[in-house]
Amino acid sequence: MSSEKTVAIIGGGISGLSAAHAIRRVAKESGHEVRVIVYESAEKVGGKITTEVSDAFVVESGPHGFLDKEPTAMALVHRLGLQDRLRRADDSSAHRFVLRAGRLRSVPTSPPAFLAGDILPLPGKLRVLFEPLVPKRESREDESVYDFARRRIGRAAADVLVDAMVTGIYGGDPRKLSLPAAFPRMRELEDQYGGLIRAQLQLAKAKRLESGSSRGAPGAAGAPGGVIHSFDRGLGVLIDALAQQAGAEIRLQAPADRLERIKDGDFVVTAAGDRQVAHAVVITTPAPVTAALLESFGHAASEAAAQALRGIEYANVTVVVQGFTATDFGSKLEGFGFLVPNGEGRQILGSIWASTVFADHAPHGTVMLRTLLGGARHPEYAEGDDETLSARALGELRAIMGVPASTRPIFERIIRWPAGIPQYELGHGARVSAVDRAEAEVSGVFIGGNAVRGVAMVQCVKEAERVACGVVHRLFVSS
Repeated sequence: MSSEKTVAIIGGGISGLSAAHAIRRVAKESGHEVRVIVYESAEKVGGKITTEVSDAFVVESGPHGFLDKEPTAMALVHRLGLQDRLRRADDSSAHRFVLRAGRLRSVPTSPPAFLAGDILPLPGKLRVLFEPLVPKRESREDESVYDFARRRIGRAAADVLVDAMVTGIYGGDPRKLSLPAAFPRMRELEDQYGGLIRAQLQLAKAKRLESGSSRGAPGAAGAPGGVIHSFDRGLGVLIDALAQQAGAEIRLQAPADRLERIKDGDFVVTAAGDRQVAHAVVITTPAPVTAALLESFGHAASEAAAQALRGIEYANVTVVVQGFTATDFGSKLEGFGFLVPNGEGRQILGSIWASTVFADHAPHGTVMLRTLLGGARHPEYAEGDDETLSARALGELRAIMGVPASTRPIFERIIRWPAGIPQYELGHGARVSAVDRAEAEVSGVFIGGNAVRGVAMVQCVKEAERVACGVVHRLFVSS
């Protein structure tokens, strides 16, 4: 067995904790032991994923759940022994809404429902049906999400459906986001099948042949798929299990402020006045922090990556969580919630009906809503004191959902993320390439987190597996 190596992980969010767990596992599978130290600047691990349970309300600070479409994430759940604590979203949460022309419209889940529904006016629906006749784009130049959607399915669908999808995932501006960076699957489907509807038909046919079923694959081609899951007491269950089972030394309130390369190819991490020698370093911090650490090397490739990372913008987001007595809403809330395209001119991005998605996350006889404000286009709506933000969210729920004027929340939490979601804007591919070059040329440095290769929780877990394999190869194969 090889002598023990030390890996420093900077950042104790889902990316850093998943990387710590994966590195030790992959090393052990190859017959090696690794010492892993996680540096976290805050008082607790988890980053943007923390859960508070108060008065039987399960309040998430960040994402409300995760999709089961990524096998790596579900495999992690099973490795941690958390499968019995998993909670699958209620079937009614598959019913989603988008605000159009001042009214909530049901998002169709099948072609017949799309044709019969009112999510788009008739000309907009007809334009979508002509999508197979649109030739595929041959140019390899970057293209915005909006331009791709307008080109393939028309302006109406781009302004309503695609704008809402981008709002829900990135809180961003589809005219600025890069399609191959933010939604790479859409570009792949156009390249491989010639269009989105053709891709949908071919994939559904392949799935029927594989399963022997007459049912096609649900969801629009290229759009996020899968079923949302959480845990009995929220996503904090996953964070706690990772912290306990990763086998890492976790140093809290220990922000890393400097990295040095020493002559034998190892590194020195300086954090909270302590200097630690490490044989490999994994950085999972937000882009500006990662950039500052990379600049401390003085290496051309790391400096270029730092400059690229500083070009990544972040959307400011505030989440207003409000609990109400269920009878205040009249009939039962059924659905995931709604999203608001920018053209509607409202002051919120949308609202998740959290107690419908996971019924045991709110007390019986209550409803809990998570209303999102701000985003890349209107950061000003994420600002203000608690009273202002509460009134802003409630006022919009009254206007959009018809919540009675007399209704007041019986429970409330306001969560601010002044740099909440990284924006994969046009040119992001070049930023990823700069990061890749830094990893290749500064052997032993690995860059994870959600700033580069995927913003979703499941993508961070998947990225941690890539990093783990690279770290173990560096320590025990290529060194």
